[in-house]
Amino acid sequence: MGKTKKEDHRRGLTVPLVISALLLQTSVVRADPAAKVHLPAVVQGELEFELLGGHQWWRNNEDDRERQFVGEIGYGITPWWKTELGIGTTRLPGESYKLDEIEWENTFALTEPGRYWLDLGLFAELAYDHPERRNAIAIGPMFQKEIDALQANLNLLFERELGSSAEPGAAINYEWQVKWRGNPRFEPGLQGFGTLGRTNDFGHQTQSNIGPAFFGQIFTGARSKLKYDAAVLFGLNRNTPDTTVRFQIEYELY
Repeated sequence: MGKTKKEDHRRGLTVPLVISALLLQTSVVRADPAAKVHLPAVVQGELEFELLGGHQWWRNNEDDRERQFVGEIGYGITPWWKTELGIGTTRLPGESYKLDEIEWENTFALTEPGRYWLDLGLFAELAYDHPERRNAIAIGPMFQKEIDALQANLNLLFERELGSSAEPGAAINYEWQVKWRGNPRFEPGLQGFGTLGRTNDFGHQTQSNIGPAFFGQIFTGARSKLKYDAAVLFGLNRNTPDTTVRFQIEYELY
């Protein structure tokens, strides 16, 4: 990348970084059954259609056997910025599916993939919780590291409710995964989600789950492919669902 491109790239990243700093100045948030691990990868001009789903089992909890589906559409605006719009629905036993959340996600690639020791990104989301009639923001760094055939991802996200009735502080959530890159159609790995508490109550009411996962992709044309991943996650404490089964299917056009 030439000097001019480097300067344009840095100037372009200034706005999201400043916005993120301002937003960070502004009950425990658990991972949704259909939660995914976000990646710091951006491809300009790429159009994405995603379907995410999840089903959880949680003994002696009102959210036992909750199901969730999320549909998302995303587009790579620039070489360093991808935006996505999603709509989620949930269903409990004996009830019909209900609108759960409307979310606007943005991924900013802060480094060129593979150029430095670590790939860095920034995630920012504005979400509307329909049942609670409130807004929330989530912001945090994204890390990706490849060592030979191993790829590891870790995201640390700060989620804060907006409005006069919002809880103080921000939830500190994390999502991670590790996969062994071999056969593109089937790559085994591990995945997990959790929370470390809140910024004003760190280390309390934590949640964590972990489990086996697999990843894959199939090229469906010269400029399109189908990607998929799924995991079975097991809760590590009482604040976390006992078992969660989740999946993600993504169709990409570029």
